[in-house]
Amino acid sequence: MLAARWTEAGRKPVRVGMVPGMSTKKGRRVIDRAAVARRYEAGQSIRQIATEVGCSHTAVHRALQAARVALRRPGGPPGSRVSEERKAEILAAYRGGDLITDIMIQWRVSDVTIAAIAQEAGEPRRGRGARRRLDWEQVGRLAAKGWPPDAIAILVDASEGHIKRILRRLTEGPACLRGEAG
Repeated sequence: MLAARWTEAGRKPVRVGMVPGMSTKKGRRVIDRAAVARRYEAGQSIRQIATEVGCSHTAVHRALQAARVALRRPGGPPGSRVSEERKAEILAAYRGGDLITDIMIQWRVSDVTIAAIAQEAGEPRRGRGARRRLDWEQVGRLAAKGWPPDAIAILVDASEGHIKRILRRLTEGPACLRGEAG
């Protein structure tokens, strides 16, 4: 077994004969963190580096973390896996005013990918949609006719819990909410 000595910082032991920046855990393959970091910063993926170095992608990931390298998002930037033809179709739908959720479902892409494609094309970012408000009077009228909360929820496209909260507020609230003259 190699003898250990302390670094100048006095915190982490370094095995005698080891190059600083290399993995020192017993049973693990020695990985040159600086070389791995240079390859990663040059654009290689973690898996490509692992194949070339001859170790697992987890070991390369740990070496990069130990070297304090800023890691890229997995899979590349948003929209990088979408063909140019599909990007054009998605962009046409976005420009046509289609709902983001409809675009997501039709082309099986995330909202982040749609935003990246739109930004790449120089399209202004859309504002968030207006918050949908339920018609409390309609909910109250349906309840007065004997409709159960679950049926009202289906009709007005809301959750049953939300309908129950509205009905509770309508019956417990001030007289103006209950429809009484006051």
